[in-house]
Amino acid sequence: MKIDFCFLQVIADNVGDNVGDIAGMGSDLFGSYAESSCAALVVASISSFGINHEFTPMLYPLLISSVGIIACLITTLFATDFFEIKAVDEIEPALKKQLIISTAVMTVGIALVSWLVLPYNIHNLQRWCAEDGV
Repeated sequence: MKIDFCFLQVIADNVGDNVGDIAGMGSDLFGSYAESSCAALVVASISSFGINHEFTPMLYPLLISSVGIIACLITTLFATDFFEIKAVDEIEPALKKQLIISTAVMTVGIALVSWLVLPYNIHNLQRWCAEDGV
């Protein structure tokens, strides 16, 4: 059997291109995530929380990100230990279960962090609602 080395080079080139594309998408996602987190922190610092030096509400964007990391770890635990995939047909239901679990954990986590961290009365909210006729 004759091996065509040009064919192997084409395969290696395509694999390299795909790896580079995936790495680029990952760095773009991280960059977008970091930029949006920084923007949320800047907005929190110039809001009434920052003016009144209320440190805990200013950390709200970071706490939400922390809840996301914990939700990711819990979902990963379910994915690796509880949902054992033995056939191709089991992949989609397992992914749907993981999506439901991560959504539930994140929803509960955000509600808990919001209830614990954000103040009971948000400044000027009553005035804004009155101006809009709500």
